[in-house]
Amino acid sequence: MPKRAKTPELNDGAKYLTVVNPYPPHPNLELQQHRIDFARWIAACTTPPYLLSFYHKPTSPGSVIIEIDESFPDFKRLLGAHKWSEFLSNPRDDDGFVSKVFYCTFNSDRVVQKNGEHVCLLALIHHLSSARSGWKRIDVEDKWFNSKA
Repeated sequence: MPKRAKTPELNDGAKYLTVVNPYPPHPNLELQQHRIDFARWIAACTTPPYLLSFYHKPTSPGSVIIEIDESFPDFKRLLGAHKWSEFLSNPRDDDGFVSKVFYCTFNSDRVVQKNGEHVCLLALIHHLSSARSGWKRIDVEDKWFNSKA
């Protein structure tokens, strides 16, 4: 019996980035307010229309994958280290924290959510044992930016 042809890669019009040590500190993205805070923080760099969704897994709370529309004009602004003391108005104890944003090796929504086949580059660097499990998708909602949700 012949092998099934490999499913062609989809171009979903997005780029995927990994955020290590995301804001807010130690986010639980199962909670609505943490989702809103995280989305507003990323949208401050991209503007809301470019942030499409993000992915998390409870076993890897120190990393979040974000899906950014590929038409976003300034990826260089988003990539790299972001010191919390530079964007928080009252940094308190958070002034020593730094979030880092890298390109992710995942190249489609399907691959991000799929279990096992691909490993995000940053997960390899940090030796995350849970890097081979799927990620939960959270779609960004417009109302998060239009009100004090």
